[in-house]
Amino acid sequence: MKIGSISYRLFLRQSISEEKDLYTIYCKLIQGNEIKVISTGIRVPKEAWVAKKYSIKHAFNTECYLLEAWKIKLHKKLLDAYSSNQNNTIIDIVIFMNPTKSAYEANRTKGFLEVFRMFTAKAKQLIGKEYNRATVYKFDSTITAFSAFLLHHYQKNDILLDKVRLKHLLEYEEYAAMVLKHKTATINKTIQRLKQIIKYTIGHDYLDKDPWTMHKSKSVQHLIVYLSKEQLDLLLHARMSLLTLEKVKDCFLFSCFTGLAYAEIAAISKENIVLKNNIPWICMQRQKTKKSFLIPMLPPAFTIWEKYEGVLPVFTNQRYNLYLKEIMQELDINIHLTTHVARKTFTSTVLLGNNIPLKVASTLLGHSDSKITEKYYAEVSNDLLEQHAEALFNIFKNRREGGM
Repeated sequence: MKIGSISYRLFLRQSISEEKDLYTIYCKLIQGNEIKVISTGIRVPKEAWVAKKYSIKHAFNTECYLLEAWKIKLHKKLLDAYSSNQNNTIIDIVIFMNPTKSAYEANRTKGFLEVFRMFTAKAKQLIGKEYNRATVYKFDSTITAFSAFLLHHYQKNDILLDKVRLKHLLEYEEYAAMVLKHKTATINKTIQRLKQIIKYTIGHDYLDKDPWTMHKSKSVQHLIVYLSKEQLDLLLHARMSLLTLEKVKDCFLFSCFTGLAYAEIAAISKENIVLKNNIPWICMQRQKTKKSFLIPMLPPAFTIWEKYEGVLPVFTNQRYNLYLKEIMQELDINIHLTTHVARKTFTSTVLLGNNIPLKVASTLLGHSDSKITEKYYAEVSNDLLEQHAEALFNIFKNRREGGM
């Protein structure tokens, strides 16, 4: 609705401190390019709100009466100003509707990092429901990195949302690459989280439009590293000099033959194993995508599973990676062994190397989209290409000898 030079609309928003089922009704005031958001102080369940009419259902009598009284007060102020040609600003309206606010508070725009911290605080309350600890930790790391950038570049601790421009993201890219020495993939992930906050501010009416909509992340060429069939066989039949290294080797091999991430290996239990047609299957939910998946426990993996009676030895990430490095040196393997290498070995050598279709491989890996599998494993096929080319060559050779 518009009265004079000022228009407004009402909407619901749930703050961090509010009860789960209650939402506060806010009013967005617009005058030219200036926007302010104020609270009506009225809280209702989501189902009580009629968005198209900016009103509350009559079943909620008290809240409905309070909102109508609030709107009458606002309309009267706007109409009085319009009819008497008063040059009222949004700040005047904010202070009138909330007399306890000072002109400074009414005129204040939220900062980007201020909103980011609000978002992260809410995410911390939702750990185990909508977010995991690793994701929330990355939010904190992103806040730290962007805060350091603002201090380094502008000698500021924050930047007002209405002052955020595309140049800030471009400058952060340069800062992260040159000062923080981050790789392109890391920078892209950080920027992805920064953009997530901009979308959050738009969804909560702190911003009207995305200042970073024209930004394009730099492409990254992923070099796919995995163990060949020969290297996998070497590792499978090797006997390590220390019991600890033997345990780490078994965990790594279990990942090679199941495609499980290390966190999933740590979480797997006997309850995750189901028997179908006399084949043991791992039934779990991919931590990253929350997508359920089924993976057949191939004989090499099942042998390891039985060896430890369904309780795989688990180490901290730091110790696990350290021991993998020792295994590399002991077996003279020239590949840096990681859980990612194990998962890629499962896809390339175990699945694709045995002619399992890419679509099936994508499902077994628990990817949310088969395009992810295609993107990461398009260059895996050099070894497979040679195998298939040889088979194709032999087909045509036999045809030529025997006739088409």
